[in-house]
Amino acid sequence: MKHATKFAGILLAVVMVFAMAVTAFAGENTITVTGAQKGETYSIYKMLDLKVNDAQTAYSYTVNSDWTDFFTGTGAGAQYVDIENGYVTWKTGKDTASDMEAFGKAAASYAAVKSLASVVTAIKPSTDGEITFSGLDAGYYLITSTNGTLAMVYTTPDKPSATINEKNADSVPDKLVQEDSDSKWYKENSAQIGDTVEFKVTLEIKKGARNYVLHDKMEDGLTFNANSVEIAGLTNGTEYTVVTTGLNDDCTFEIRFEQSYLDTLTANTNITVTYDAVLNEKVDVVAGEKNDIKLTWGDSSTSEWSETVTKTYKFEVLKYAAGDTAKKHLAGATFQLKDAADNVVKLIKVSDTEYRVANGAETGAVDSFVTVASGNIVIKGVDLDAYTLVETAAPTGYNLLKDPLSVTVEAANSLVVDVPNASGTELPSTGGIGTTVFYIVGSVLVVGAVVLLVTRKRMGAKN
Repeated sequence: MKHATKFAGILLAVVMVFAMAVTAFAGENTITVTGAQKGETYSIYKMLDLKVNDAQTAYSYTVNSDWTDFFTGTGAGAQYVDIENGYVTWKTGKDTASDMEAFGKAAASYAAVKSLASVVTAIKPSTDGEITFSGLDAGYYLITSTNGTLAMVYTTPDKPSATINEKNADSVPDKLVQEDSDSKWYKENSAQIGDTVEFKVTLEIKKGARNYVLHDKMEDGLTFNANSVEIAGLTNGTEYTVVTTGLNDDCTFEIRFEQSYLDTLTANTNITVTYDAVLNEKVDVVAGEKNDIKLTWGDSSTSEWSETVTKTYKFEVLKYAAGDTAKKHLAGATFQLKDAADNVVKLIKVSDTEYRVANGAETGAVDSFVTVASGNIVIKGVDLDAYTLVETAAPTGYNLLKDPLSVTVEAANSLVVDVPNASGTELPSTGGIGTTVFYIVGSVLVVGAVVLLVTRKRMGAKN
């Protein structure tokens, strides 16, 4: 076979290499892999032996004994080559890129099933970089990598050394979280305790992928909903599996892509993963809750973590008597907290001076909070949103607030809502007792006037 061969490896970074040297002595050939990745294992297999005539003017290939079953009979390699009198030639029209990818995939599978040994010691680099297989006889070689990324090579029979580039750009997942106020996706969002938080991960699965696993790690303030995981166009349990138990890397869950699905990919493929979690009562109102995701593949390759942060906030309520410049805390006022939709926000009493938003239908939730003399009332677990405070009961001797108070939560967590209460007796209003007295007095005066008028008329008649 005298034409140059280009092989784009798939599944296990399969690379077909001509390491034949007409002029090189046996054992003096080398194949160098650039871009090799730390922790992955690179093995090399000799598929075809090279024979050169005494004058070194012609050469031919024969099947290496370890590969007889692959190239003959019903073996997967038989559809790519012709063998006549023991000599191998490539079939016309079977050297396209797609043909070579399929051929390499089948060859890698054969080597794995047969448990073939690497012809020289397999290499597992301790750092990213370059590795070299040396001491090779001239021949036709297969190189596999547990990394599973794409590789290509150009070579000819008269080159004693060949170089291939195994590594493609690493696949790095992009993680975003949805902000419910505008339904857009960001690296950070805000939410109220009990809210469902939506996450989205976009990922490019490399052609020839092997052992792809997404690892997700949520902090304690997020409760993962395992049933919410969806991958557009893929089926859970068939093309991927969500795993939540038996994990030993502190992750909340993993998404493991089935190799049977990965083997079907003929090009780099973009996928979108969505899932959700509930912001719970363990949320940190200062730092927020992190959700990290990373990708692992091959035997030990890993991406960097991609992170989102979901924050919740707090504010304080200071109740005092109107006109009190010292703003001494006034006890006994009862308030309801309402959201922008005018729904009462359920609260959990943590202490006399602290309440937090209830997580759903949490036991012990109350509809209101009561001010105390010992300090401000702190409300934790609110969204970065607009709320209202409605006073439902005033302290004894003080007037009830007529109108709700608007509260716009601040990201700095420093908001203090001042609520003065006026003391004194309320003036009567229309419909009150003062009006009733006026009506009664008015009626009495009218009756008196009628009586006086009638009496005068009678007296005038007698005269």
